[in-house]
Amino acid sequence: MFTTEVVSHIQNTVLGLVGFVYKGKVTVQQGKGLTVCGTAQEAVITAESKSALARGFFRLAQELAAGKENVSLNEEPQFESCGAFLDLSRNGVMTVEGCKRYMDHLAAIGMNLCVLYTEDTFTVPEYKYMGYLRGRYSQQELRELDAYAQSLGIELLPCIQTLGHLGQFLQWKENNRLQDNDTVLLCDDERTYAFIEAEIRSIRSCVSTRRLHIGMDEAHGVGLGRYLARHGMVDRFELLSRHLARVVELCKKYDFEPMMWSDMFFRLGSKNNDYYDLESDIPQAVIDSLPEVDMVYWDYYHAEEKWYEHMFTQHKKMSPNTVFAGGLWTWSGFLPHVDWTWATMGPGLKVAARHKVKTVMATMWGDDGNETSHHLALSQMPMFSEFCWRGEDCTPEEVKATGEFLTGLPREAYETFSLFYPGAVDRRVGKALIYCDLLYPLGPQGEELLASIPRSRKALEVLAPYQDHLFCRYATALFDICLQKALLLAEIRPHYLAGDKTWLAQTAEESIAALIDSYETLRDLHKAVWERDYKRNGWETMALRYGAVIGRLQDVQDVLLRYAEGELDTICELDEEPLDPSRKHGMQFYEVYTAPTYGSL
Repeated sequence: MFTTEVVSHIQNTVLGLVGFVYKGKVTVQQGKGLTVCGTAQEAVITAESKSALARGFFRLAQELAAGKENVSLNEEPQFESCGAFLDLSRNGVMTVEGCKRYMDHLAAIGMNLCVLYTEDTFTVPEYKYMGYLRGRYSQQELRELDAYAQSLGIELLPCIQTLGHLGQFLQWKENNRLQDNDTVLLCDDERTYAFIEAEIRSIRSCVSTRRLHIGMDEAHGVGLGRYLARHGMVDRFELLSRHLARVVELCKKYDFEPMMWSDMFFRLGSKNNDYYDLESDIPQAVIDSLPEVDMVYWDYYHAEEKWYEHMFTQHKKMSPNTVFAGGLWTWSGFLPHVDWTWATMGPGLKVAARHKVKTVMATMWGDDGNETSHHLALSQMPMFSEFCWRGEDCTPEEVKATGEFLTGLPREAYETFSLFYPGAVDRRVGKALIYCDLLYPLGPQGEELLASIPRSRKALEVLAPYQDHLFCRYATALFDICLQKALLLAEIRPHYLAGDKTWLAQTAEESIAALIDSYETLRDLHKAVWERDYKRNGWETMALRYGAVIGRLQDVQDVLLRYAEGELDTICELDEEPLDPSRKHGMQFYEVYTAPTYGSL
């Protein structure tokens, strides 16, 4: 049964979060799924767990706030575990209070899982460079978060790395002995397993869950660095399987049931090192040799159900318990990619339910600096919660209404974030406009550039009434710069080629000066968004980037004025005919900021 203290804590947390005052009497019972019946004067909530109870209070408040006099609903979850996966390894480490606020939101919509992705951002006492200067969590902080999660019926599940993605840790000279290459640990070396055991032992002392995500994704070049120099070429399937067996053994020693990303097996079975290669062939002998570990299938790239069908079918051959990691697109730069999330997660969740997956999680990666706050994507988290509790027939309207009531962010404002992108495709036009140089043709060009102008104007118009909301002021500053930058990019080279020095001088003195002011406004708003929920560590990366962009604009001002005054005979950056700016990694900061690859900040 739920104790009075538990009911009071959950009721106060949820109703306080959404700003709803319920003056009636609430009777709470334990039972299967979730049932809510009642009015503004009296209600009965029957719930199977703390997270279901939290959702019960949320749904009661939501229905009454929408004007219903009588509330009557019955829901049963499709997934045993449903929650969020927070990338806390790409500069942005949430404060304890920021993470608690996030879990409040998860609990309110009935989500019972919060995964913390910490490559090196947690304390391992024996390894002083683990998370050094990166805002790592102390053991006490993780224990505090675990206790808070338990109070809301949420499983706090750590995700660490035990093979690849450890470049931040391995960069330090003291750790060179542990590396195969710059990001991957050296397999078959006892010092590596001593480090992994220390990781697992530290985590075990901090959390109550019996599950542990051991990572092991994207370990590119495993066995081909120092390992190759030591041992020569070996069967890399066997190497990966042998390493996994050692890690699983350590998990069992500390009473953990491990799960891991599945992509390395599929990549090694692909001629193109492609996770989603439909012809990838994993030898049956390798599958038979796998230890007891759940496979986590991650996919946020496909808009057709057939892809998910194929991948779930292949995963069943490897593990009886496949975990699905979808994604809320937070890693395309500054604002959530709303349309692409809608396009990919609808089919992904449908197929996951069809295959009776027990655990689903919404990943929110912070690639290239964690430019987008995880809290900005909370409006779309109901894609997962409503699919879980209402079933696959839940409507976009129900998802949007839940997101709006959950966050207080008007849906039209949130949907406007999608205009930062050119539609349901992974094209990072908005990010490119924020970072790109005015003289070098590394940002959007042609029709793509021109199309961003009306999108930015529309976004500014929609966001104008909502300037009392920090996130809307921040988004407004982004679209304001996108508009100014696009207009300048469309005009500056044609006027230069036409020899219009008067226009160039006026642009330097007025338009670029205004743009610099706008960047300072954006920087300050972005800093406020960051410091609300994240530790200071990591912000220096964004501060450096803003400083670089502003400094370069001042330099461009100087160049244009010197050219207009005849001090310079030419502007060499504008003399070259623009080429296709596409580069191999996509639109990361350095790829739209400068031509040399060593120019990254």
